Amino acid sequence: MVASAISNRRHRLGLVGLSGRTRHVEAAANKFGSMGHIVMICDVCGRNPCELPSFCEAARKHRAQPKKVYVQEKPKTWRDGLIRTKDLQMKTFDPVRIIVPDLIPEGITILAGKPKIGKSWLALDACLAVAGERFTLGTIKPVQGDALYLALEDNQRRLKKRVEKLMQGAPHWPERLELHTEWRRVDQGGLDDIAEWCDMHPKRRLVWIDTLAKIRPIVGRNDQAYASDYKAIEGLQKLSGQYQVAIVLSHHLRKASSEDDAFDDVSGTLGLTGAADAIIVMKRYSGMVKVFVRGRDIEEKEFAAEFNKETCRWRLIGAADEVFRSEQRQAIATVLKDAKRAMSVNDIMAATERRDRHPTEMLLHRMEKDGEVKHVARGLWAHPDHGSEISEKVRSGSQVPDNHEKTGAAESHSNLTARKSSEIHSEIPEAAKPLATNGGFPESHNLTDLTGSERVAPALGPAGDDIFDIDAKWRPRTLTTAPSSCGGRQ
Repeated sequence: MVASAISNRRHRLGLVGLSGRTRHVEAAANKFGSMGHIVMICDVCGRNPCELPSFCEAARKHRAQPKKVYVQEKPKTWRDGLIRTKDLQMKTFDPVRIIVPDLIPEGITILAGKPKIGKSWLALDACLAVAGERFTLGTIKPVQGDALYLALEDNQRRLKKRVEKLMQGAPHWPERLELHTEWRRVDQGGLDDIAEWCDMHPKRRLVWIDTLAKIRPIVGRNDQAYASDYKAIEGLQKLSGQYQVAIVLSHHLRKASSEDDAFDDVSGTLGLTGAADAIIVMKRYSGMVKVFVRGRDIEEKEFAAEFNKETCRWRLIGAADEVFRSEQRQAIATVLKDAKRAMSVNDIMAATERRDRHPTEMLLHRMEKDGEVKHVARGLWAHPDHGSEISEKVRSGSQVPDNHEKTGAAESHSNLTARKSSEIHSEIPEAAKPLATNGGFPESHNLTDLTGSERVAPALGPAGDDIFDIDAKWRPRTLTTAPSSCGGRQ
């Protein structure tokens, strides 16, 4: 009888919730306790004995914990982020850390250049220098710390070969440099992965991502180009400011080069360069590479750099104006000296592989003031060693200045034109020449007292003859046929 009562009680416990189970268990215990029987029924599962002791124990602990009270946050307004100048004056901030002097500060830096120009070699060399107490770009010592290099276009075999080339047989490689060949996109968890790496490395200094196209979000069909470019690095910029780390993004240049501003050559819209904190552009120029630098926290500069193919390392030679000016002057002086004749600006540009005419002319004038070239005639330049001889040739007419020179085709065309003109002139009768009257009126131009001037068609043959006698079909129909009664054209 007791067993049947307990069975019925268990059946009722399976039909109610946890709180209902507790009440029925307590009621059953009181009932059978009053009958003098001791019943050990679990207050969670309702079984005797308990079939899930670990689960029931965890349920009791969870029940004993206080319930969490969720408070709905108020939406932020414009007053929450308001900054007063007086409060801003009293705040103190850490100075901006320049990781690579004159080139890479904290924040987002875009390194753009043509494919295969050597950006990956520069990235790996800079990361090794930051993590291993080394110099980079010649004599530049960067800030030391942990570095992360995401070589997303390479594999481990190529990375090992490049590190061996850069280390030049050094037995110990930098331990503070970590590399990765695969990484998630920033909108698929890649941004959180970089943040986690920064949390694990308190002395983080540099994160180099090669290349931007590998980690940026995939552009949708209806996405605007400017908004998608800005969004591509917006999250990385906030992350770099939060952890005070430099994040460099390797990128490419567009095919069409801009002559006005080198930073316009960066592939993409202005949203990409506008969101970045610094931009570095590498362009080949006169056998070397010119490095353009512009940023919010660094001074705008232009450097001349060269790549050593034996060590595969970059080196900054100096300021671009000074280096390229001396190189250009030497090239122009060598061309003029080897030519041993006066050369025009176009000839000099072709010989020195230049495309900028105005800067070439300005450089020639500066070289003339310094006595490096001589201006022998209009549009002609010569080397000072041969300047006097070439000047005599120009004055004697053996060498015509550039703006008066004519090619063989032009001379033959002018001679042919002159010969034909003389033949035609000899065939024209004297009376038909328009200048035969010396400025006066021809015979066919008579004056009358009433109408002033009267134009008379010149005679083509005997008196009474006209042009319509040659062929009657040439005569207009209005002259041979009377108009119709309706006034329309026949």
